[in-house]
Amino acid sequence: MNLERQNFNTEPLSQEQGEQIKSEQKIAWEKKRKEVDTITDRLGLGIDEKIKESVTAFQVHEFTTSQSCEGHTGEEEKHGASFPWVEVYAPGPKGWIDAKGEKKKELDREWTIKNLEQQQKMMGYFTEFYQDRETPFDARLAFDRIGAFGGFRVQSFGAEIMRLLSPKEQIKKLELYRKEMDDFTEFLKSKHFAKE
Repeated sequence: MNLERQNFNTEPLSQEQGEQIKSEQKIAWEKKRKEVDTITDRLGLGIDEKIKESVTAFQVHEFTTSQSCEGHTGEEEKHGASFPWVEVYAPGPKGWIDAKGEKKKELDREWTIKNLEQQQKMMGYFTEFYQDRETPFDARLAFDRIGAFGGFRVQSFGAEIMRLLSPKEQIKKLELYRKEMDDFTEFLKSKHFAKE
C-alpha cells in the first residue's frame, strides 16, 4: 500500500449533510429519552427525574443500565442512596439458566466479558472527561463493582462515606456529586451530538 497516494476525502460535510446528521442524532436522543421515561422497577416506580438524562446518555452510548438513583438526603424521600449513581450490568445470557433452574457455568464467562467490555469503554470516557478537569477528588466518578459478573455502578469516589457526614454536610456533598454526574452526562451528550 502506498501511503503517499492514498485518497482520503477531506472535503467538509455540506451544511445539509451536517444538519441531517444532527437531526438523526437528535431523533435518536429523543427516542432513547422517551424509552427511559417508560422504565419502571418491580414496584412500578419510574426512574428518578434528576438522573433520567444520565441514564439516557449511558444508554445512547450503548451501556446496559439496570438501576439508578438521583440521590436522596435530609427531608427528601427516604429511599435509595444519598448520592447519585447509575448501574451498568449486562443482562444474563440467553439460556444461562436451564429448564431445571440450574446455571450453565460456561455462560458465566461470556456474561463477565460483556460487563468488563463496558467497564473498559467507560474507562475511556472517564480518561477523556478528566483529562483537563479540576474537581475535588471525592467528587470524581469511579466504579463500584456489583454482582459476580463484572457489573458496576458509576458514582462519585466519596459516595459511600456520606453516611458518616452530618445531614447538612450530606446535602452539600449531594449537590457536588449531582453536579459531577450532570457534567459527565453533558460530556456524553456532547459526544453523541458531535458524531459524524
